[in-house]
Amino acid sequence: MLTVYTYPIPKPADCFDLSVVPLSELTDTVLSILNHQKTATIWFGYLDGWMLTPQEEVLLRKVIRTFPCILVSHFPFSLSNAWKNEIDTIYNGHTNPCDRNSSFT
Repeated sequence: MLTVYTYPIPKPADCFDLSVVPLSELTDTVLSILNHQKTATIWFGYLDGWMLTPQEEVLLRKVIRTFPCILVSHFPFSLSNAWKNEIDTIYNGHTNPCDRNSSFT
């Protein structure tokens, strides 16, 4: 499950903060969390789609499908189609979130 914010938010409490991990180490860190934790919430911080290689996106998708993940992206449409399919909610700065089960108006 992936939650995307299009505006800056503070890091949620009780989560793995991956915003401080260099992009070159992100995939290895995420896979370590996936292999050693049964439950977790992952905070990616600011992340746009073009910051990752296609191979990294595939590997990171495993954690998105396993744990609740949160990221901030000014350009959520830059995420790969595979990641877009995993988005549960997009908070776009308005008072109501855009839920995948509601119509976008």
